[in-house]
Amino acid sequence: MEPEHDARDVASSGGRPLSLLIVNPMGNDGWGGVERWLVDVALGLRDRGHRISSAGRPGSVWLQRCKDLGLPCVPVPLRADFHLGQARKLSRFMTEHAVDVVATKLHRGIRAAGFAAKLAGAPPVVAFMGLVETRPGLRDEIIAKGALAPDDVHAIPYGVVPDRYLETNGRREATRRDLGVPPDAPVALAIGRLNDQKRFDLLLECFRDVRREVPDAHLVIAGTGKLQNQLGDLRDRLGLSACTHLIGFRRDVAALLAAADTLVMSSDDEGLPMVVLEAMAAGRPAVATRVGSIDEQIEDSVTGFLVPRRDVQALARRLAEVLRDPVRAREMGAAARRRVVEHFPMELCVRRTEAYLTALRDARQVSTTPAR
Repeated sequence: MEPEHDARDVASSGGRPLSLLIVNPMGNDGWGGVERWLVDVALGLRDRGHRISSAGRPGSVWLQRCKDLGLPCVPVPLRADFHLGQARKLSRFMTEHAVDVVATKLHRGIRAAGFAAKLAGAPPVVAFMGLVETRPGLRDEIIAKGALAPDDVHAIPYGVVPDRYLETNGRREATRRDLGVPPDAPVALAIGRLNDQKRFDLLLECFRDVRREVPDAHLVIAGTGKLQNQLGDLRDRLGLSACTHLIGFRRDVAALLAAADTLVMSSDDEGLPMVVLEAMAAGRPAVATRVGSIDEQIEDSVTGFLVPRRDVQALARRLAEVLRDPVRAREMGAAARRRVVEHFPMELCVRRTEAYLTALRDARQVSTTPAR
């Protein structure tokens, strides 16, 4: 989904730069595709002359990364949605830095940022970083829980840096050696937090069936979470210890994708997951459950496969189909890369985001300027 406004270079055209605060409520190990995207957007906007600052939980990977990049930062616990102390701290930061737009992710971010914005003397507009309107009912839920007006919640499109995911000489082989994966084995990669939503338990059951069709296949699961020990036990009970690799938290997503032949997602629920766009940029097809807005990314049977949620047999059938036919997988991966290069390049995303947020700010200022 694209904003209706034309992209414009505010800095070079003489327009007033944005003062954008990005609020990320993720915890200490919360670093994934959305965080990479947020950082890329922040740097792109800063390069175009805008003032970018960041709020996050103390000690989080997100906040440290922003500090390393030289962004003004404010540490806030962000544990309670309407905590008065954290709202005042955020509000003071908004006032001191003349913030006119706040962008955030997750329900908690919307509610905490919205509450803090209301305490500010000249409240900034709050935007949700993601395609809210594409998930039925989610935008209304965010508005209701955040006590926000409908015009205060807006969607911002995603983007990736396609060349970051190009396969470089030796990266595939080196990463496979690091993972303990045979150089010629068909490999499926799953990335995400090890929680109930991702249904990695069903993925392990699926992969047991895949191994019957593709005996030399391997599965790599990257991520940490509360289910880590349970999933390790389940892997062992299913007899998958030698071919399923639980590798924990990793930042080198491009290298992992280079080592894999396909991305697999077994989630019960998703928004518009960044990892799918990253896989597409790497020229890898994805096999995923048809949930959230994934069908806006994956064209079924062209750039990947979509299967019903919780249908282990369908997931296993499609995953085996990709892994045992490398020619078809490469064709689908090439189509996926063409799609992401055309529709989701970071440069286009930054320009759209700039135009979108500037228009939101300007509309808010017009609506709140008293008539003379």
